[in-house]
Amino acid sequence: MNDDSKLQQLFQMLRWCGAAMIVAAAGTFLVQSWDSAGDVKRYLALLGTTALLPAVAYVCGIGLKEGRSARVLVLTFLGLLPIHAALLGGFVLSQFGATGASIASVAQWVAPSRASATLLVLGAAAVLMPLAWASFRVLSRPHARWLSAASAVSHGLLLIPSRSPEAAALAILPMVGVAFWCARRMKPDTLEAKLAVGSLLGPALVIMARQVLFYDVTTAFWAMVMALGASALLAMGRKSGDVSVERVALIPTILGMGALADALSMHLSPETQCLSYGLATGAVLLAMGWSSKRSKRFFVLSAMVLNAMTPAVVLVFATSPWAALQLLALGLGFLSYGFVERRGFAIYAGATLAVSGFVAEVAYAIDSFEPGGWLALAGLGVLLVGATAWLERRARAVRSDASTVKVSSPCAPELSGWQANPARKVAE
Repeated sequence: MNDDSKLQQLFQMLRWCGAAMIVAAAGTFLVQSWDSAGDVKRYLALLGTTALLPAVAYVCGIGLKEGRSARVLVLTFLGLLPIHAALLGGFVLSQFGATGASIASVAQWVAPSRASATLLVLGAAAVLMPLAWASFRVLSRPHARWLSAASAVSHGLLLIPSRSPEAAALAILPMVGVAFWCARRMKPDTLEAKLAVGSLLGPALVIMARQVLFYDVTTAFWAMVMALGASALLAMGRKSGDVSVERVALIPTILGMGALADALSMHLSPETQCLSYGLATGAVLLAMGWSSKRSKRFFVLSAMVLNAMTPAVVLVFATSPWAALQLLALGLGFLSYGFVERRGFAIYAGATLAVSGFVAEVAYAIDSFEPGGWLALAGLGVLLVGATAWLERRARAVRSDASTVKVSSPCAPELSGWQANPARKVAE
């Protein structure tokens, strides 16, 4: 590495260190106890300090001809906008809403009256919105108008005078949706444009942190957060081409579906909750596999393993005919896959699961006087025989078509793929 490159790296490090110091200085407004100054004066001091950043950026870019420093200052300004929206939301809440909970003093920003809260919001918007538009023009000139409008909408949702988990969830979803829409419309190809779009996620992160740190959260709220995390990982994995990032989405998906199952459990029995969780999560994983060519096998296998584990766990702790039937059906599925693909592990695993489910179902049918056990077992048997007959008919038809092709084209090349293996085509 030559001296110029080292010097450029040093300058870049110093620029970002300065930006971090500015953000840290702004953060002190959230924790300092300036009782003599009051909340309004504290906020006006922060507003004035923030407004200086674009001015300094202008001097760096136009006066000193140093565009990198100007862009860092502009990004720092955009990073401070969610803090302003959160503090203004505190002023609005103090006059137009109710928290319903006791929170720390550092999270309380109280306006003297409704008129002062309204004037603070209008005055801050008059100062910050034009500066935000100018900042977006520096980072992505062709899309400055769309980015400014999206930023105004997202930050405006932080002013909602409600701190319930439902209100937070309903605010986060459009924030993320607006950012996603801008990314799809702009297709940013430069680092500055990507960071400009990324700044639109700042309000969503602030409202998540605010809700978790100071207010009530529910399992439904956590389910929504996990769903957004899984979606973000899938998008990042596809964009970067890194399969591992895409597959990590399995973790928030499992956790999020667990939180959602807990929120929707109502008066269901634990066995029904566990089986419903496995089926619902398996369906989501299958949908994720269907939408991803590179990770299709991973997500499909994860769905099958999860749906094999949930009925097995249920049968360990309770007697459940539905769990036994599910285990039996999945075992037959594994077994069929192993025979078609000639995979020994799938054959043995499927046989083990099928036998375990069959034994559990027979034991339930013997012990219980209710007809549900043996009727379900008989119904599954009839369905299995009928499905096998249909598959066999399809296999004969495929085999007949393949023979016709061979007879009519004696000089044709050797058949391959599904024509050479009609049973595999039927299984697929």
